[in-house]
Amino acid sequence: MCFNATSSFLAAAVLIPAGLYTLHAARHVNSHYRLLAAFPLLFGVQQALEGVLWLEILPDAAGEIGGLAFGSALGFLFFAYFLWPGLVPLAAWRVEPPGLRRRVFAAAAIMGGLLGGSLFLPLIINPDWLQVFIIRGSILYHPQLIYDPWMDREVVRAIYALIVAVPLIGSSDRMVRDFGVLILGSVIVSTLAFGYAFVSIWCFFAALLSAYLVVRLPRCESGGPVVHRPGSSRVG
Repeated sequence: MCFNATSSFLAAAVLIPAGLYTLHAARHVNSHYRLLAAFPLLFGVQQALEGVLWLEILPDAAGEIGGLAFGSALGFLFFAYFLWPGLVPLAAWRVEPPGLRRRVFAAAAIMGGLLGGSLFLPLIINPDWLQVFIIRGSILYHPQLIYDPWMDREVVRAIYALIVAVPLIGSSDRMVRDFGVLILGSVIVSTLAFGYAFVSIWCFFAALLSAYLVVRLPRCESGGPVVHRPGSSRVG
C-alpha cells in the first residue's frame, strides 16, 4: 500500500470539517461525548501535518530531516506518541458512569499520559534522536526511545495498544465499544501487514475509522445510549 501527500491532505480535508460537525452534534446530544467528538478533527490535523512532511521529506535523506520537515514530523508524533494514549482513555472515562470501569479508565488515562510523555518529550530535548525514512511507499518514524536499552519496542507497542484499546472496548457505551473494536482491528492489521511503518499507517487507518463517530454520534439523539449526568441513572 502506498501513501503520499495527497492521501494525507485528502483525509485532513474530510476529517477537519467532519470533526467540527461532530463537536457541534455533541453539544446537542450530551456534553460527555465532546472529547470523543473531537477525534475526527484531531486526526485531521495530524494527517495534515503528515501531508506537509510528505512534501518536505527527501527519499534519499538517510533519515536526517530539518526545518519544516522536522517540525511536521514532531507535530505528527505529538499526536501519535503524546496525545492519543492519554486522550483516548480519558474520552472513555468521560462517557462512563461512576463505578469500577470509570476508575480503571482514569488509571489508564494517567498511564497513557505518562507513557506519552516518556515517548515524546525526549524528542524535544534531543532532536537528533528522531529520524524519518520513506520505506515501501510509507513514512517510517524511527526515534530513539528511552526504553530501548531494556525493553523491546514490540512490548512498548503492546502496552500502548492496551492503554488505547481496552478503555474503548471495555466501555459500557455501545457506540464507544464498537469504535474500540474498529480501532483494535486497525492495530492488528497494521501490525501484521504494515509493521515496517506501523505508526504512520495505523494513525492513517485510525483517522479514517474516526469517521464512524461522525455517522454514529448524532444518532445517539434518538434511540442511542443516554450518557450519565450527575444525580441521574444510566440508561442504554
